[in-house]
Amino acid sequence: FKRINGIKIVIFLFSVFGFSLFAFHSSKAAILYLDHALGEYRPGEIFTVNLRIDNEGECLNAFEIYVKYPADTIKFVDFSDGDSFLTLWVERPKVDEENGIISFIAGIPGGYCGRLPGDIGPSNILGGIIFRVPGFQVTSGPPADYARIEIMGISQALLSDGFGTPAKLSFQPTEFKITRDDALPPITEEWYQRIQDDKTAPEPFLIELRRDPEIFGGKFFIIFSTTDKQTGIDRFEVMESDELERNRKTKKPAVWKRAESPYLLEDQKLLSFIKVKAVDKAGNERIVELPPQAAVMKIAPIPRERGKIILASLFSLGGLIALVSAWRLKKRRGKRKNNESTTS
Repeated sequence: FKRINGIKIVIFLFSVFGFSLFAFHSSKAAILYLDHALGEYRPGEIFTVNLRIDNEGECLNAFEIYVKYPADTIKFVDFSDGDSFLTLWVERPKVDEENGIISFIAGIPGGYCGRLPGDIGPSNILGGIIFRVPGFQVTSGPPADYARIEIMGISQALLSDGFGTPAKLSFQPTEFKITRDDALPPITEEWYQRIQDDKTAPEPFLIELRRDPEIFGGKFFIIFSTTDKQTGIDRFEVMESDELERNRKTKKPAVWKRAESPYLLEDQKLLSFIKVKAVDKAGNERIVELPPQAAVMKIAPIPRERGKIILASLFSLGGLIALVSAWRLKKRRGKRKNNESTTS
């Protein structure tokens, strides 16, 4: 199957202090596992499979996950990060429908160190995968099939130790029955009901202006990130609007463009109003604006010793550890890809 084409540059927009660099690491393996509400589903039913982790005392800050599902038995509908503890999605979930593989890369500044005392909520969820059981045609085949969903062995997690140390992982799959039994309760479409009930915009966020000799050839770019705790983030869009100069001359209205962070600015003179729109799965929007920066501040490049990775403006120990870990994940996967190309 085709894997994600490289981890995109990790951006963290907030400061998180931590002591995980000096944490004691046990020999236990963190457990990645899948769960769902019922033991069987019938044609037409839509259900959610949650990807969870039992960290076994470890602090983890970067994840590269591959989930395999039977594409001939169930169909991928969507992915929700609304309940996820992950806050920075380096590669948003992608699906290879032909091979039945869902993959993503994400991180959390400061690391995920387990549930807090007294926490009874779903705080160990990396994400929810929504599936649909397609309608069966009339056949003389068996009355039920079994579906197995599993986390693939190439999935990785890194310890929040400042060294990008791979965590020991074990994986637990899940199985359920797909039946034509008419005695089952009526089909519910919980995911679509959740989307319909979501009237809340994504969380507030900031736009930060940066330039670095190692990124976009030293040109100006912006970074941004946010979360949505209801249905999850669907996409980001960017608009650069300069009615006083560029747009007036071209007579072309400013338009929204689908974008990912970091985003290379078209207006390198910094005369434009920059708007970033975050849209959740229900279509709710939050728009943040950055005024023209040409006369506001002088943007200095990030120190060259940090030039190979983008640093947010308010980096702390926890944020830096998470960033370096995710960057190492990228390099390791690049080596795997090169080795596969060499041996094939």
